[in-house]
Amino acid sequence: MIPRRRIDLGLADVTDLIGALGESCEAAVDQVRRFEAEAANRLGGTPVRATASGRDTLDLILGALGIGAGDEIVIPAYTLGELVTRLQARGLRLVAADVDLRSFCVTPETVARAISPRTRAVIALHVFGAPCDMVGLLDVAGRHGLPVIEDCAHAFGASIGARPVGASGTAALFSLEVAKPVATFGGGLLATSNPALLAKAAEALDRRVHAPGAVLRKVLLKSIEELAVRSPAYAIAARMMFRERQAGGVEQLYRGLHDRVRPDQVAFSGFQARRGRRRLQGLDARNRRLNGLWRQIAAALPPQLQPQQREMHGQPAAYNFVARYQGDLASLRCRAQAAGLDLAIHGEVLDDVAPLLGQTDCPGAASVYAQAVGIPLHLGVGDRQVLRIAEILREAVGP
Repeated sequence: MIPRRRIDLGLADVTDLIGALGESCEAAVDQVRRFEAEAANRLGGTPVRATASGRDTLDLILGALGIGAGDEIVIPAYTLGELVTRLQARGLRLVAADVDLRSFCVTPETVARAISPRTRAVIALHVFGAPCDMVGLLDVAGRHGLPVIEDCAHAFGASIGARPVGASGTAALFSLEVAKPVATFGGGLLATSNPALLAKAAEALDRRVHAPGAVLRKVLLKSIEELAVRSPAYAIAARMMFRERQAGGVEQLYRGLHDRVRPDQVAFSGFQARRGRRRLQGLDARNRRLNGLWRQIAAALPPQLQPQQREMHGQPAAYNFVARYQGDLASLRCRAQAAGLDLAIHGEVLDDVAPLLGQTDCPGAASVYAQAVGIPLHLGVGDRQVLRIAEILREAVGP
């Protein structure tokens, strides 16, 4: 079975983590500052602070902007469903902006339609590493005096012209989760050139407790998952778990399990910082390799599968391969699994959050959600696997 997920966990990471359990707070802070400086350099000098997670970063940004209960913000209609419940728990009023069927990203036009006199901010997600039209979005938001928060959870290493993604908006959040372009087993980054916003976020971050054991739980969970994925029994387990009826529940269980071991509201650790520095050093090479694999898969797909258009507004980062298929997704997946290919569909890929908000005016997001197929794209995929993926999918879709 070619699995949908793989992680890069080496012996150096394991030995480093064991040693980090006895690391002093002062030594850990020094490592974190070095990582932040190197990350800031990757973002063209935009100041950066390391956080507990991408979601934690968003909370810090909203708090620093003074956005809270009763305020309205515009979010993408195609995004992580858990974002809705997290923001609603803060008392925020959410309005979804529809997405483009080609890039899966919000557009200046859809955001403009979602803005009202009550809007306080706009969140723009660079979906699966594909840059949004930040020039147009900043123009629309600027005319209304609104901050734009770049959600770069998928997009570390992407760029718009000569400018790195994450350096254009009022502030940006990055996720450093295990499958992200820069993975540190949890954690996130807050990037902003706004000194007041940075100072407010730093005030909260500097009070965080140093707790390296939280990261250990994450690494242990991912190690068990990786052993399971590499097991010959994974093919049988995948066919059982990802049937149409229970697939959504399995994905929610998977996300929930990771949420329970997420090192939230603790200081970024020395281990994560060292891992982050290593990942930054290899980021360009990994992106080149995975973007090359992406293009190979796209060129070999049958015409019934239409890949996301990722280069409409900039150079993408490599995070997930998603195509649209207008046939029966459940049947497609069943046939692919039987041939040894693990696909993701519907909410296993990403969520259409407009219905959660009672909106029926986001047909783009509804279509993408209904047609999205996630195809394996990770460093465990090589040239032979690309050929096999294409062969399986051609047979699965039929003539």
